[in-house]
Amino acid sequence: MEWEREVDAWVGRRLGEGGRRVVGPAVTYRARFWSVVRCYPTGDGLVWFKENNPGHRFEAGLVAAMAEVAPEYVVVPVAVDRERGWMLTDDQGATLTREDVADQATRRTVVDALARMQCALHGRVEAPPGVIELAPTAAGDRVRAVAREWAALPSAHPLRISRELHERAERAADVLDRACISDLVPLDLEVNDVYPANIFADRSTGVLRPRFFDFGNTLWAHPFVTLHGFLDSVAEWTRAPLSPEDRADLVTTYLTVWHNHLAADPAVLHQDLAATEPLTAVHRLVSWLRLIPYADPTELRARAQIPLRYLTAACSHPW
Repeated sequence: MEWEREVDAWVGRRLGEGGRRVVGPAVTYRARFWSVVRCYPTGDGLVWFKENNPGHRFEAGLVAAMAEVAPEYVVVPVAVDRERGWMLTDDQGATLTREDVADQATRRTVVDALARMQCALHGRVEAPPGVIELAPTAAGDRVRAVAREWAALPSAHPLRISRELHERAERAADVLDRACISDLVPLDLEVNDVYPANIFADRSTGVLRPRFFDFGNTLWAHPFVTLHGFLDSVAEWTRAPLSPEDRADLVTTYLTVWHNHLAADPAVLHQDLAATEPLTAVHRLVSWLRLIPYADPTELRARAQIPLRYLTAACSHPW
């Protein structure tokens, strides 16, 4: 396959620049609509290649910029090709397990590291072309526009929504318009996919040091939404909601780091965190809007339930 030959040649050249070489056959580990991942054995361990869907092509350059600022919290690329959205990284070991996700102490460590990563990056990395900006004040309009577009699609279109869902979306958009979120925390990177499988669990020093990866869903938006996404993933992985005590503990851990970073009023930070929770599904939906133009009819039929689920969730928040 021509694409594989081209990628293999690029990987070989970039590794050779550092005195390394591939010592075995490459394997395409995963090929999905949003990205393709291929791995290569070298004399110094596995390396991983990733190419994104054009809608998320910015990720390679974004990761390189993030790694310059916060290398202790993110994967540091071996090589990137920003124009093609190609990235090469060393293997980082295991990701978080279900046992990790069920353990409150581990969750606290992850949330602390997440906040520290965000604060380290805050105001120091520019959004590359392709990253959508979505201020909280614009979220209602975005939901309204998507719902109206999808309600007007032909009846056989995979993204066509019912009149009932359209009406719910209009009501949800009206509520989002009235959300009260301060400007205490400026818009910045909202990495939008802090999922347990996207967190390496480095225990080489005897303690857990989370390292985050997979930033293709990033928006330029309120960074607090990232925490809500992670807490939702905890409930998904454990198949149970967080207890009020555990949730409060994680919120305090997260906001303590932000308070120390901004020297801000803790009460306002708490209010803003609570007020940004309804934006979680909206951000996931908006991220998917970048991918849809690149879907052929078969792929669109196969994947349409994902953005539809996010729109439905955005309309189902217990306001």
